[in-house]
Amino acid sequence: MDRRSFLSLGLGLGLVEMTTTSQVQAAQIPSQPQSRVAQSGFLPNVPLVTQNGEHVNFYDDMVRNKTILLNFFLITCKEGRCPVAMANLRKVQELLGDRMGKDVFFLSITLQPELDGPKALKDYADNLGALPGWTFLTGKAGDVETLRRGLGYVDVDPERDRDLSNHIGMARYGDDRLNRWGAVSLRSSASNIASTFQWLSK
Repeated sequence: MDRRSFLSLGLGLGLVEMTTTSQVQAAQIPSQPQSRVAQSGFLPNVPLVTQNGEHVNFYDDMVRNKTILLNFFLITCKEGRCPVAMANLRKVQELLGDRMGKDVFFLSITLQPELDGPKALKDYADNLGALPGWTFLTGKAGDVETLRRGLGYVDVDPERDRDLSNHIGMARYGDDRLNRWGAVSLRSSASNIASTFQWLSK
């Protein structure tokens, strides 16, 4: 999926159309209170596992009342998109300084959960130089798929959608408390990516 197609999916309520209401409700673990965006199905509360082996629920534990940036990636990326994107995020966390892990959090979710368990994610995070506040996530394939679709990382062409090599270097960022969400290219400069958090606070 290219950037134009991704952005055309819209944010918030519009993303629910990418999956049925029953699918979202079945995948979510009840939690209250939820932000308006979470109630729309944009942030499915699926169970996941961190690189440290901690079991978490996506919305309750990783998103609720937080400012986050999230992306999907492949450890064995062959297209060159992920190395560039992740290297940029490494620079962004340095630019954010002590905000990382305090009021800004990064969430990187593997697109191959059946291959990338916690240990593989831990090794990847360590080699990348990820600092506290940057969490790498895996889980059951069905739960990751529900999350991918809920967040709008879907190609309208089913064949292209099944091809993981078509994954894009875009990230969602937002503030759950403010109900503000946007998208940014992870192939843009680190300073541009970091500037998105200034917009959220205005």
